[in-house]
Amino acid sequence: MSRTQNNLFIISGPSAVGKNTVIDGVKKLIPELKETISCTTRQKRPDEKNKVHYHFLSKKEFEQKIKNNEFLEYFEVYGKYYGTLKSEIDHIIKNNHIPLIVIDVQGALYVKKNNPNAVLIFIKPDSLETLEKRLHARNTNSAELKIRLKNAKNELAQARFYDYKIINIQGKLNKTIQEVADIIQKNRS
Repeated sequence: MSRTQNNLFIISGPSAVGKNTVIDGVKKLIPELKETISCTTRQKRPDEKNKVHYHFLSKKEFEQKIKNNEFLEYFEVYGKYYGTLKSEIDHIIKNNHIPLIVIDVQGALYVKKNNPNAVLIFIKPDSLETLEKRLHARNTNSAELKIRLKNAKNELAQARFYDYKIINIQGKLNKTIQEVADIIQKNRS
């Protein structure tokens, strides 16, 4: 895995902070940046495609990959497994691209512990009120909303362990995209 150490970027942030929108913008500025496709045991949503949005695996398949030491990181989140395959990183690097992993705080800190040169970027909301409005806009039910807000507070507390913290200010998306792109450009090997 040493080949990836100086060329591995990780982005985390709470649900509804705008990670995917920011990442889509950054990928337009840095076309060689390629997002890994995570594995999961959760059910595929109607609009999702296997090997495009996720590698959808059964619990048995996922656990076999754990036994085979195929994951860079994996964790159980909301009762389902999620993980990043080492082969995803290798494939991206072999094609002369820069790997980008979008994972939760727990996974990011695990990767950083094992790959100290990985660059961790945390995207923060401008306020918890803004985050709550974004979650409501996603039609998040009240029970799930409470869980996601509690998790957001825990994730925000862990942001201090990240190399960079960027605030995604509502109405300033282009500024956020440029800040993340600048961090990646500055830290590329």
